[in-house]
Amino acid sequence: MLGDGELKSIGVSLGLILANILIMAAVAVSPLSNLTDIIFSIPIVGMIIFGAGLMAGRYLARKGIKADNTGLALSGVGLLEITYGIFGGGILSLIPPNAFPLALGLTAIITTFIALLAALLVYGTGKNFRTWGRYSNYLFLGAFGTGLIGSAFPPLLLLTFILVLIGFIVYLVYEIWRMKQRPGRTLMNGIGIYIAYMGVFVEILQLVIRMLIDE
Repeated sequence: MLGDGELKSIGVSLGLILANILIMAAVAVSPLSNLTDIIFSIPIVGMIIFGAGLMAGRYLARKGIKADNTGLALSGVGLLEITYGIFGGGILSLIPPNAFPLALGLTAIITTFIALLAALLVYGTGKNFRTWGRYSNYLFLGAFGTGLIGSAFPPLLLLTFILVLIGFIVYLVYEIWRMKQRPGRTLMNGIGIYIAYMGVFVEILQLVIRMLIDE
């Protein structure tokens, strides 16, 4: 059974996730949707900008919470929402607006299923997943390397996608484990799970959009 602190953390992450999905939909029907194409016209440049936005947002949010600085924490969360919103909105803009609910719904179902499996792994096995945070970093570094090469040799970008997806799934397991270990850190845990969940979400969204376009 989940404790009160864990339920609150999930509530925080759920609120942030729903807000981000709405931002994605708004970006997708605005001129901002072109930013993703521009930024990722050179894959490695897009990866650097996207990664920097996530790291900076996470840092500001966590620092603001620790310092009891609401403005700093909100600015960090805002940067995270904008980063995921622009990236996800650019992907979503590849299909007509009337297909948004289907694409976002399918993506949410698949991502939530993955999150539930991650939670079962953590709570069902009782194992220590402390090192999985480091493993996710290794996967992201691997993705950075293949992305760098893939900018000149596009077929390698498929491996980059796989590494990023697995990296976010591993990071999700780690954040769920951290929530289990320190259930009292409601905001920290909620933001951590939100970052990991949305990382998986935007990767799955790319697959769903591709499937809908092919059909």
